[in-house]
Amino acid sequence: MTRRHEQINHRRKLSEIRNIMNSMKTLAIMETHKLEHYIETQASIITSIENIAADFLHFNSQVLPEVEPTLNIVLLIGSERGFCGDFNEKLVKKLEQSFSKLTITDTVISVGNKLHPLLNNINNNIYIEGASVVEDISSVVDSLSEIFTTHQKPSSLYVMHHASNGDKLNIDRLIPPFKELNYEKTSYLNPPLLNLTARDFFLELTEHYLFNLLHGILYSSLMAENHRRVQHLENATHHLDNKTDELKHKINALRQEEIIEEIEVILLNTQNI
Repeated sequence: MTRRHEQINHRRKLSEIRNIMNSMKTLAIMETHKLEHYIETQASIITSIENIAADFLHFNSQVLPEVEPTLNIVLLIGSERGFCGDFNEKLVKKLEQSFSKLTITDTVISVGNKLHPLLNNINNNIYIEGASVVEDISSVVDSLSEIFTTHQKPSSLYVMHHASNGDKLNIDRLIPPFKELNYEKTSYLNPPLLNLTARDFFLELTEHYLFNLLHGILYSSLMAENHRRVQHLENATHHLDNKTDELKHKINALRQEEIIEEIEVILLNTQNI
């Protein structure tokens, strides 16, 4: 009787854990639906800014930096919460492969509570809290802006993050900006009319561009994180379902043994009578 009750209690606890994980999976799926809209909107904004920059740089290419800057800051977008598999471990591995020659003057900024402990071997490491839901992303961008303003203005900035589909890791170079932009051709014959100097306009456009790029990257990373979380929790709930079925069979077998024992006792008592 005691063994069967232990198995019943164990099965009930597994069922409770399964319900919690299923609720977490549902929340992650809901978050991906919200992020789809944000990612689409942000991509449209970034495309518009790049079109403006291409038009501007076609007539004012002299504002671009002439000297190629050295490595300055590497920004890693990890996860604030768990249950997303090797999401953060892949970032650390990619960092070691792609930026093996980090110097004492270089800075690594880690975003996410689950990523930060994996970078203890890096001396110049700045940690900021990551986003758990899409509404947290604005505060993450504010924290990054504060770092760039108060600590050092980066001459070179690389961002390492998961693509929104979760299939690969991207390394994007944000500073210097517009390096990959094709501005050799334009559909306009005359240069844009500016109320600022070309340099001041370029600086303000760069700031606006980086602000929106960081939002877009954080949206994509959070989307990939939630995709990974859904997969991870689906596997976990499937494993718990199998374990619960096994316990159900064990409980039934123990119950059958108890019934047989009870019948044997009844028969024994009948014989004695």
